[in-house]
Amino acid sequence: MKACVNAFSVQKAGNTEDEYEDSFWPIGPRDEELPARIAAADGATDAVYSGIWAKLLVRSWGKRRLDESRFQDGVNRDAKLWRRIIRHRKMPWYVEEKARAGTFAAFVGLELDYSQGSIAGTWSAVACGDCCFFHIRESELLTSFPVTRSAEFSNSPHLLSSKDTDSGDSDQLSKATGTWEEGDHLYLMSDALACWFLTRCEEGFVPWQILTEVTLTGEPPFADWIGELRNRHEIKNDDCTLVSITFE
Repeated sequence: MKACVNAFSVQKAGNTEDEYEDSFWPIGPRDEELPARIAAADGATDAVYSGIWAKLLVRSWGKRRLDESRFQDGVNRDAKLWRRIIRHRKMPWYVEEKARAGTFAAFVGLELDYSQGSIAGTWSAVACGDCCFFHIRESELLTSFPVTRSAEFSNSPHLLSSKDTDSGDSDQLSKATGTWEEGDHLYLMSDALACWFLTRCEEGFVPWQILTEVTLTGEPPFADWIGELRNRHEIKNDDCTLVSITFE
């Protein structure tokens, strides 16, 4: 059994591609043999080198170096690597001061498994902050995790920090489990897109219809579609990341 994974991303309007601070795993469209791990992260806008931090977190999750049972240990290992990466970078004094305070990112990680000979399986998710996981079956939203209402999004979510701690981030880690079936659609989203998604649900719309068009047919292209949402002031101007998962 395979999970068909597609990732889509666009930076904040007015920024360059190099200034995109979200990240996702795996990189590029691919078929993942189950069991598989998929993740998305959103580097904090007001922190320094948060895009590097987001990339380290999703890679560690995907390669199973970041594990739910000892999550903080994995975060601390990534924090040491983040400090080594930026240590020799030339930076102005004020950036150096911010770097000493660490950096931050929201994170959601998904693990998929299945029963041999079956067309169904299990999922488990962990999250810190406001990157979200959504599970759609036919015309129903089964799961919205860890945020369930658009009003829950704020400017100060709890984020994973690159400062070594014993348990602080793990104490804020949300966990959920469930089952998937062939034909289901799973999505990971960074906060701006997730907030738009939940708002549309609350307004009585079915936003996964347009998501299906964007992810499966490419019409409209993801960047163009996000641009239209921004022009209509339906979504905040922020980096946007969407990871789409279907099964075959």
